[in-house]
Amino acid sequence: MNNQIGKIEEENNDTNNIQNILILKIFILIFIILYENLIFKYHCNKRKTFEFLIKHQFYDNSLINKTIDLDYENVNFAVIKRTSCPICGLLSIYIVYLGCIRKYLLQGFIPILELESYKNAINGFRVNPSNGNPWEYFFNQPFGYKYNDIKKKARNIKYIECTGYEIRPNEDLFLKKQSNYYWYIMANKYIPIKGKIIRESNNIIQNLFKGSKNVLGVLLRGTDYIAKKPPDHPIPPKIEVAIKDVKLLNNKNPYDWIFLATEDIIIRKEFMSAIGIKVKYLLNKKEIFYNYTSKEYLAYNENIKSDLKFHKIYLLNIIILSKCLDFLAAQASGTIGAFVLTKGFRYFKVYNLGYYK
Repeated sequence: MNNQIGKIEEENNDTNNIQNILILKIFILIFIILYENLIFKYHCNKRKTFEFLIKHQFYDNSLINKTIDLDYENVNFAVIKRTSCPICGLLSIYIVYLGCIRKYLLQGFIPILELESYKNAINGFRVNPSNGNPWEYFFNQPFGYKYNDIKKKARNIKYIECTGYEIRPNEDLFLKKQSNYYWYIMANKYIPIKGKIIRESNNIIQNLFKGSKNVLGVLLRGTDYIAKKPPDHPIPPKIEVAIKDVKLLNNKNPYDWIFLATEDIIIRKEFMSAIGIKVKYLLNKKEIFYNYTSKEYLAYNENIKSDLKFHKIYLLNIIILSKCLDFLAAQASGTIGAFVLTKGFRYFKVYNLGYYK
């Protein structure tokens, strides 16, 4: 009797095991089917994204909204942010974002850049989505999309952290014309500066230089950069060295004007005193008084944190530098930015003095 009961129990256990295995196989099969469908959909969207990119790759961004039907359902979007460097300035972010745009375009995504959802120097370390995406105050998104519309309408979004280690504009721009031209095309095609800022820069150039093209541009870093001496960042020239070189250049080719871009009051006053009436510059309405004793990052200055116009003035300075005939500069993000925006300088000198340790 016991043997019969044991056999029945074994048969029931076998039956249960077979049923469990069958159920497991069904779940695995369903999972495989769903996964393959997702992969198929992803690659279809990726193909459609590439088709979209190829179709519009030579398109003028300034007219894009008039003729291109923006697709929010069938293409893949990469929403890109950079949280690892909250104190980084606008041109540093611009350069890093150019690298990420390149990377994710090649992977079949339409990149969308944002400075809205996390604390950074551009939004004043205040997250407030109702203020919009600060990036779009300065630049257009690729192909005329907008971050707010992507959040509301897009079906296929991948959120990306831009590391800064992607292939991006660097010191090669000073040495290789093909590298300079490549990033010039990338920048103008995929993150063109807002038209109203370009128009403002043209008006400023006309007012400052009275139609003259014979202008030397000079970019000199100061304030927190020379106070903090951040490790692995390039060492700028001393003001005396820069002034001496500007005088030599001016003697060789008498300029009508010399445009100085610097955030440092001390550097500007010394430069103007030494060079004279040829010096032109563009200032923010709120003067930035830097405390060299505290050595605090300039990004935390209250006159900067609360004002997008400060960053716009910075961008306008770089645009003006990019239009100068000749260029002399310290190594900095702004210098790389000026090279990205220019079609070429007749003569330039970028100081290579090593890096802070």
